[in-house]
This record gives sequence, structure tokens and C-alpha cells, in this order.
Amino acid sequence: MVKTLVAIEVDLASSFAIRFACQLGNLIRMEIHPIYVKFPSAEFPITGVGWVRYSWEREVVEKGRIEIQEMLSAETDSCPLMQEPRVIYGDREIELLHVIEQEPFDLYIEGAPYPFTPATIYKRWHTKFYQRLICPLIWLRSVRKIDQVVAVCLHPEGLKVLVEALKRLFVGSPLPLNLAYAKSGGGGDDMLPMVQKAVADLKAQGCQAAVGIAFTPGEGGPPPELSKTSGLVAVALGRGTRKDSPPLSWLPQISNPLLLVQL
Repeated sequence: MVKTLVAIEVDLASSFAIRFACQLGNLIRMEIHPIYVKFPSAEFPITGVGWVRYSWEREVVEKGRIEIQEMLSAETDSCPLMQEPRVIYGDREIELLHVIEQEPFDLYIEGAPYPFTPATIYKRWHTKFYQRLICPLIWLRSVRKIDQVVAVCLHPEGLKVLVEALKRLFVGSPLPLNLAYAKSGGGGDDMLPMVQKAVADLKAQGCQAAVGIAFTPGEGGPPPELSKTSGLVAVALGRGTRKDSPPLSWLPQISNPLLLVQL
């Protein structure tokens, strides 16, 4: 069972996140845990102690529960594995970090940073929460039918972590996994034999894997058209990715749901 944490807010991207998680839950064995961290608006006093402060916090949480109920109820009938949503009072990053440090999750899903630019990706990726997140994550800018997963394999190190993540997430799933690869990997390595071995390993784990197309990287990444027919694009991204790193220049071109696996 893939235990999945879905962070939501009252916005369109969060609606995408819940819808996509439910769609994915019909293709893999997945348990969905929605979480909404609610910080008080300006009219709520944040000072005080004891019963008064507890009462304020309880009211904030209850308002948050009402806010997300409509969003979640729209997906409930088609999403039987959705757990009761958690509504928590406090700072979003601090509270999410506390949850992932206290509980093991296999996947994290949320709306993508907006605007989806190199600068916003870099800023989000280097926050304490993402630097400590040990499971793969999915960013949503849109929802598409999940007819296949395209894993973009740029170099041997990325191929290795992508394969390990795909094994854990898609074991026994009928969803096709296509491993597209750079014609010349990092350091000039010939990627094809490595990709063929990776496909064999995935098949041995019960995944529906195949060798995808070979591409010539442009600006360090795949051509944009590679992702057009995919419901999910998987990419390995280093935790220490720099502002001028090539992946940050081409990731914004991918509008598909994006599975990121940390290097």
C-alpha cells in the first residue's frame, strides 16, 4: 500500500492534487491522507494563552474543515481510499515537516509552485521541508488521464533513483512505464544497456516497463514534445540543484503532472 500525503489549500491547484491522487489510486494500491494546514487570517488574534488561545485555534481549525469539505466531497465517491482529512492550526511548512518526520509516507502530492518558473522552483525546492522530504513527490499544474508514465533518464545516477521509486510505487500496476533516455548520458555513458537492465528489473518486480525513445538533450533536458502523451512525467532532481542548473531551465516547459525523485 502506497501511503500518500496530499497537502491541500482552498485553491485550484489543490483541487488538481486531490483529483489526481484519486485517479492514481485506481491504478496503484494507494491510501490517501489529505492534510490542510490552516493559519489564521488577519482578523484572528494570535496572542493569548490558555483557554482563550485554545478556543481561537479550535475555531480556526473548524473553519478550515468547512472550507475544504466541498472540495473533498466532490471526489469521495470515486475515491474510496481517502482517509479523514487532517486540519491543523499553524505554519504550513513547520506543521508539514512535523508530520513527515513523525510518520512514514511513500509519496507526497501537492499543487505546483506558482508561477512555475526557475526562480519559484528553486525557492520551493530549497526550503527545509523539501530538503528533508525523503519520499518522491508530485507537483500538479493540471490533471491528465494517466495512460502512461514517462521517466526521463538523463544520466546513470538519475536512472538509478528513478527505477527504485518506480518499483515502490507501481509494483503490480497495469500502468505502462516508459524509460526515455538521453542518447549520451552524463560523462558520455551509453545509456541504452543501463535502461534495458532497468526495464528488466522493473518487470521482475511486476511493473509494466518498456524502453522508451532516445532523445538528444537540449539545454540539458528532454525536448518538450516528449511529455505530450504522458499523464505523469518522472524526473530525478538533485537536492543541491543550483539556480543556474539546466533542469531549472526546462522543468517549467513540462505542464504535465510531475513526479520528482530526489538525488
